[in-house]
Amino acid sequence: MSSVLPVPDAGVRRHDVAVLVGTATVLLVVTGISVFFGSAGLTPSEVLHGLRLAIGGTPMGTPEAQIVMLRLLRIGLGVLVGASLGLSGFLLQTAFRNPLADSYLLGVSGGAQLAVTVVALLGLAGTVASVPVMIAAPLAGALFVLAMLLIISRRIGHDLLAFLLSGLALSYMLNALYSILVSTRPDILSNTIFWSWMGLNRASGTGMAVVAAGLAIAVPAVMSLMRPLRSYLVGDDFAQNVGVNVRTTRISLLFLSVILAATDVAASGVVGFAGLFSPHLARLLTRRTDRTFVVLTMLMGATIVVVGDLMARSVSASEIPLNTVLSLFGAPYLIWLSIKSRRAV
Repeated sequence: MSSVLPVPDAGVRRHDVAVLVGTATVLLVVTGISVFFGSAGLTPSEVLHGLRLAIGGTPMGTPEAQIVMLRLLRIGLGVLVGASLGLSGFLLQTAFRNPLADSYLLGVSGGAQLAVTVVALLGLAGTVASVPVMIAAPLAGALFVLAMLLIISRRIGHDLLAFLLSGLALSYMLNALYSILVSTRPDILSNTIFWSWMGLNRASGTGMAVVAAGLAIAVPAVMSLMRPLRSYLVGDDFAQNVGVNVRTTRISLLFLSVILAATDVAASGVVGFAGLFSPHLARLLTRRTDRTFVVLTMLMGATIVVVGDLMARSVSASEIPLNTVLSLFGAPYLIWLSIKSRRAV
C-alpha cells in the first residue's frame, strides 16, 4: 500500500524548524521571567543569589534560596503539566473529531477529582498522597467519565455543540457530587481541596515524576500513531479504505488522553482550558497534523500553564488559583469558538 502521507519539502521542513525553535524560545523566556516574579517579593539580586546556591548545590540555608527552589519546581511541573494537557487536548479533539473537546470541559478531570474524594471518604485519606493511589484513583475516575462520553457521543452523533453541552452537564454533575461529599464529610476537605484548585503550589519531584511518566508513555505512542491518526481525521470510510482500524485508533487515542489527564490531576489538581487552547494556537502556526504539530501543541500547553501560574502568584499578595486564571481567559474563547463552530455548520 502506498503512503497517504506526503513527504514535506525543504521549505516546509525549514518552516517547521523555525516554528518549533521560535515557540521553544518563547517558553524559555517565559520560564526565565517566572523565576524572578512571585508573591514573596524577592529582588532580582536575591533571586540571582538563590539561583547560584541552587546551581552550585549549596544547602538551602537562606530564605531566598528556598523560595527560588520552590519557583523552579513550580516552573518544571508547569512545563510538564502544560505539555501533558496540550497533548491530551489534541488527542481528545482528534478522537471525537470535535474542536471543543477538552478534559476539563468534558468532565474527565472532574471524574479524576471525584475519585480522589471517594478514596478519602472511604478512610484512605492518609494514602491519597502515596504514588499508587495518586495515580490509580484519578485514572479510574477519568476512565469512568470517558466511558460515559463514548455513550453520549454515539447517541448524539456529530453535533459539536450538543456534545459540548452534554460534557458540560456531566462536568457539573461531577462537581455537584464532589460538593455533596465534602459537605457531608468536612473532615476530608483538607485532603481533597488540592485536587480542586490548588494548581502548582504543591509542586514536588514526585509530582513531576508522575506527569513525566505519563508523557513517557503517551508521546512515543502518539508518534507511532501519526499515520493512522491522519487518515482517521479524514473520516471513518477513508481510514478503513487505507487499512486503518478505526475502532482501535479511537480507543488508543482516548486511553492515552485519559492517562495524561489523570497524571495531571494527580500532580496539579484540576487545570482547565490549557488542553483546549493549545491545539488551536498550534494550528495558527501550522496546518499539517504531523509530529511537528504534536510537539508544537505540547510547547503551547507548557507556555500557557507557565504564564498562567506566573499571573496566579504575581497579581496579588495572596495566590490566585491557576484554574481561575485560565478560566478567566478560557471562557470568552470558548464562547467565541462555539459561535464560530455554529456558523460553520
